[in-house]
Amino acid sequence: MGNVTTIADNRINENAVRLVASFVLLFAIATIATGWVILPLYLSVDFFLRAFTNVKPPFAIVARQLAGYLDLEVKMIFAAPKKFAAAVGFVFSVLISALLLSGFSTSAIMVTAILAVFATLESVFSICAGCYVYSWSVAPFREKFKV
Repeated sequence: MGNVTTIADNRINENAVRLVASFVLLFAIATIATGWVILPLYLSVDFFLRAFTNVKPPFAIVARQLAGYLDLEVKMIFAAPKKFAAAVGFVFSVLISALLLSGFSTSAIMVTAILAVFATLESVFSICAGCYVYSWSVAPFREKFKV
């Protein structure tokens, strides 16, 4: 059992996560400004890769390189809440894309603004709203049922 990796062993660099959130914020602002559906579709793919696979998404690759270039401190944190938050971001991005494709641009702008608020909280203040939801709703069950 020496090579088994549990979810608790997975860690990620918080400063790279904050840079990724900055990229999400920029894409959200650009979506509001342009209404281009390609932007939330791209976010959907990036969030999907981050939340549901072990494939490094483009934003994560760029963020890691940029963090190194900027000589930001490596601060490793627990990955599971961030993966959960990425899953929530995936749902938001798919919803935004569907709303834009269906012609509900005002609703799409409102949902995109909510995503932008969450991305701002993470990138500027290191506050991960999805992580709080994870700790209140998912983590207690993971502990209770040893999932």
